[in-house]
Amino acid sequence: MAHSHQPSVNLKAAAALLSCSSVVVFFVFWGATGEAAQPVYDNVKPLQCQIVASAVFPEIILAKEDPSVAHDVPVVLGGISDVTVEKALNDRGQFVIRVLTDRGPSRKIETARGKQRVFLNPSFVPTVLVFDISECSHHKSGGEVKQLRAELQCQFSLQSPSGKVITGRSNGLEGDDSIANPSGEELLAPDVNGIDAEGCALLADGTFWLCEEYRPSILCCETDGTVTKRCIPEDVKLPLSDIQIVKNLPAHYAKRRANRGFESLALSPDESTIWVLMQSPFDNEAAERSGNVRILGCNPENGQPTSEFIYRLGDPAAADFLTGGVVPDDGKLCAMAAIGPKKLLVLEQSDDGDAKMYRCELDEATNVLDDDQDLDGVRNLSQVGVVPVKKTLVADLASLLPSFASDITAGQWQPEVDEQVAGLKLEGLAVLDSNHVVVVNDNDFNVDRLFDENEVSRRSCMWVLSLPQSL
Repeated sequence: MAHSHQPSVNLKAAAALLSCSSVVVFFVFWGATGEAAQPVYDNVKPLQCQIVASAVFPEIILAKEDPSVAHDVPVVLGGISDVTVEKALNDRGQFVIRVLTDRGPSRKIETARGKQRVFLNPSFVPTVLVFDISECSHHKSGGEVKQLRAELQCQFSLQSPSGKVITGRSNGLEGDDSIANPSGEELLAPDVNGIDAEGCALLADGTFWLCEEYRPSILCCETDGTVTKRCIPEDVKLPLSDIQIVKNLPAHYAKRRANRGFESLALSPDESTIWVLMQSPFDNEAAERSGNVRILGCNPENGQPTSEFIYRLGDPAAADFLTGGVVPDDGKLCAMAAIGPKKLLVLEQSDDGDAKMYRCELDEATNVLDDDQDLDGVRNLSQVGVVPVKKTLVADLASLLPSFASDITAGQWQPEVDEQVAGLKLEGLAVLDSNHVVVVNDNDFNVDRLFDENEVSRRSCMWVLSLPQSL
């Protein structure tokens, strides 16, 4: 059974606190100086952002090794796919975050059947963990990056209304990975309730929504992790279970690329909208060339879609951006946070080494929810009367990666090795106040280290990023 956790914070009250007192508190605590400038953004040059604090998550065993399973491995905290601020910063420099893991450690190996994805610990289940964040006693000073302590408050897994645990296994439907046991010799039984969890949004009453990549779907959860409703695309034929299945998402979301479904989920500050972010364009060559990625708005009371917008991958400073400019090499969206009713922060990464954070405004973008046009492969959206989401560059995270690495507790990173820095995956983003955000990395459960002792041991980490201009 899941461990019951009732958040002690009223998020609406926390939002009010953040809008008045906590900005002052944060500037005092983190040592920032000067008044916040007016939010004037430059599409060409990023803001002069700084890493002001960091923390290494403790090594928590999430699943023990099963001696009866060949090649089974223990699972240490990792694979963090999202972060949410659960309790606002107080005057002692403390706050509370919630992190979410994905489906668990996996990789593709060569088998008699060819390339096969295997689960390195079939008993692992996606896990929610709540951490108290506070300043370490040995923190640095003098404007250097402060070291924070992450202390586990509680953890719980997800379950169906009947109490059956929800695994990270695929649903066994067309378009899903077939997943085998650790040796690759035997396919694992699918789980109709299985999810590859990627995003979390916490409501004021303690209930929360998740998004995941398999169907893809969004899931409504009680405070203890019981999943009561799962919203999926209209044309998906997912067998019924004791979880209520609602086929209310647009049918085209079933066309997601494998392992590229819903990647992030955010709740607007007024709790009027849940924003759901696709990781990539849909699964066809024309869509990938267009760089058109969907952002879906849903009603947090029932998961019913209310709006849909087109986000274009790439640099908005490019002269031909709005008319089909060059799309980054395998560009993808990896995290999102809401900063207003129709304003978002989005992390965009690509295989060619880019990692940027954009401020996105949806106010003037075209709502395409009821648009019957095939927009997947359209590179010049203006020709079909569609205005994409307005993007403004906030931070070039790729340029900050060396700082990320060097600020981690000694012994965890070796920043002098370029590939170790470049391999950092950022998958969680949350807003602390109008000038500070939290980002976390996905270390893929240190899978490479399990297979090659020469690989660097990567820990799950959190960083606080200071912005010189208010969001």
